[in-house]
Amino acid sequence: MNKLKIPLQDDIQSLICKLPDVINCSIVCGGDDDIEEIHILASVGRNIKQLVRDIQSAINAKYNIAVDYKKISIAQINEAEFKEARVRIESIAVKNAGNMLEATVVLAYDDKIYEGRSSKVKSASNRVRAVAEAALAALEAYLCISGMLYLEGLERFKVSDKEVYVSLVGFSRDNTEEYLAGSSIIGIDENESVVKAVLAATNRKMNAAI
Repeated sequence: MNKLKIPLQDDIQSLICKLPDVINCSIVCGGDDDIEEIHILASVGRNIKQLVRDIQSAINAKYNIAVDYKKISIAQINEAEFKEARVRIESIAVKNAGNMLEATVVLAYDDKIYEGRSSKVKSASNRVRAVAEAALAALEAYLCISGMLYLEGLERFKVSDKEVYVSLVGFSRDNTEEYLAGSSIIGIDENESVVKAVLAATNRKMNAAI
């Protein structure tokens, strides 16, 4: 029986995530540390059977572990269909907790909601950053990904007598990194403008194949 220890489990997950069209991966192990389930989130670029064979071959070639195809489950999404018009802001909340503040952003798509949270030390600059990071966490929940989007920067500018938020979002996957920029005119609700700036940045990336 093929045994799988935790460090090797992380290595295999990292290996699978390097395969073409794989977005994310999680491995479930049994009590005796053997692989029980492999769950994959992938784009619609390739046939599922071929992707399963690639996963089996990669694990066997590098770690000499044979995995039954029945243990591999794959969900595919069309990342190019992500558009701001289809994802709306449901709610934004910021609350104080001692010397900390917590931002919660809820996005909605059809009849489903996706929540993201971020906590930071209480300060004026951290408030808007917490809102932006909570929005990114909600986006990752919507896309079923984790640890790929992060806030590189958020700045406030004045353009032709209008206040504007400009966000710079980092996108990291498969040892590659990209930066996405978006902006939103600041309206009555400053927090909403922050979230819209984040959505504007990420929507431009999601409208093209990642």
